[in-house]
Amino acid sequence: MALTVQGTSTAEVAKPQGAEKPRLAPAAKNVKLRSTLPETERAISIAFAEYGRKDVAFVSGEFGLKTFDVTDVDKPKLLDHLTKQEMALPGDDPSQRFWENEDINVDPVRKIAFLAREVNSFGRALPGDRPTGNYIVSAVDPADLKILTFHRQNTGHTTTCINDCQFLWTAGRDRSTANEGRIFVTDIRDPRNPKESPLGIDTRGIGKITHDVQVDAQGIAWVAGDDATRGYWTEGWHRDPLTGKFRKATALDPIPYAGGGVPQIDMPTRFTHNSFRPAGRTLHDGPRPTRENPAGSLLLHTEEAFGSSTCKDQGRFVISSLKGTENGEGWGATPKEMKTVGVWSPDDKEGTIPGDVTCSAHYFDVQKRIVAYSWYEQGTRFLDISNPAKPIQIGYWRPDAAISWAPYWHKGNAFVADLSRGVEIVSLTKGAYDAQDSGTNVQLVTNGPVKVQVGPGGGRERLPLVPHPDYGYACPMVAARGGDCGPGSVSCC
Repeated sequence: MALTVQGTSTAEVAKPQGAEKPRLAPAAKNVKLRSTLPETERAISIAFAEYGRKDVAFVSGEFGLKTFDVTDVDKPKLLDHLTKQEMALPGDDPSQRFWENEDINVDPVRKIAFLAREVNSFGRALPGDRPTGNYIVSAVDPADLKILTFHRQNTGHTTTCINDCQFLWTAGRDRSTANEGRIFVTDIRDPRNPKESPLGIDTRGIGKITHDVQVDAQGIAWVAGDDATRGYWTEGWHRDPLTGKFRKATALDPIPYAGGGVPQIDMPTRFTHNSFRPAGRTLHDGPRPTRENPAGSLLLHTEEAFGSSTCKDQGRFVISSLKGTENGEGWGATPKEMKTVGVWSPDDKEGTIPGDVTCSAHYFDVQKRIVAYSWYEQGTRFLDISNPAKPIQIGYWRPDAAISWAPYWHKGNAFVADLSRGVEIVSLTKGAYDAQDSGTNVQLVTNGPVKVQVGPGGGRERLPLVPHPDYGYACPMVAARGGDCGPGSVSCC
């Protein structure tokens, strides 16, 4: 699985005879591979929990849920596998993929994992029943995972812990007759008997969707989706900007904080996928505060879209200012637009492949002003955001046949969930930190072909991506090869 890049030039596109699509020559800069988590191909999301001195990674994927002891990242050990057979509901076909739990959450105190189930899991298709909702899994012993219950509800794309994992906010397409974008709220104080609120949060228009929720270090829950990213207080007493009154915020009745839309020139689709607000203990992870952009005033978020193979026109990373949206301006039928501070995409950057590839900003994670960022077939990029108006690339990791889905910083390393390759644990080299200190981009060099040495895991076949049958390319899927699961097969997506 090892990959060593000895050159510094931009990657070239190889076109072996008979291939459906061109093979993508691997490339990397200022990044080294530490180790891999075995048999994690089709990995989608990762979370971590401490068990005394034991460090455990939870890996969700099309295969179900796996736990690994990563106390020694150079020698990870599989602990348990919650299989598709164990997760299957009556009427499911366990031979088909579990989909998709795009942002796994784990309660670090009660040691409970939460997995969202999408409408087309296990090959479910119309006109049959297609259950969605959340699996609630006991991980008190990470080597013995047990399903406590499956809570069925009318969505199941992502699910997020709120108020110390006493509640879940679940996002996705509303499958009820209302068909309104909203957050579904579930009381999980008794995890075996979840109770769903009849009221939705962050209700958006008919046919709209909410996509994901991230909770910042001050406890504000940020809801991304169609038309806007908006933050809510879920605890404590605050002034409600929509009414002017002070009241108590709860997970069931939150209070608007700030947020809004993005100018269409910067985010053409107006669809935000996920977000991060540097504040409190994570303030040092984000851009350096200035008089113009004071502490807590910036929002980092993703536009997931596929208008360009290099993300030139769509699918970019946007940094927005929250100033001027603290009085409810981002709510209502036409949310106020936030001021754009900075935009970045792989377009015309070193390590970017020209031609017909899949590119969009997807999940990202931030540590010490460095963003680890997934861009599908354009790989994992590492950006210094010290200056939010001028993000710079200080490293990249784009191994053979990569489909970078989501990277996670953890104890100085980045765990990359790659849909094709599985989970790879990488770290930045001195060159990346030198580039950060000097404030200079990794330079584009064209003095010769990339020289790549690939180990036994190399020579992979490029996996084709197809649009999700319900979300389209707002949530692409890998089309399996062969049998009844060929490219474009809805039953296998």
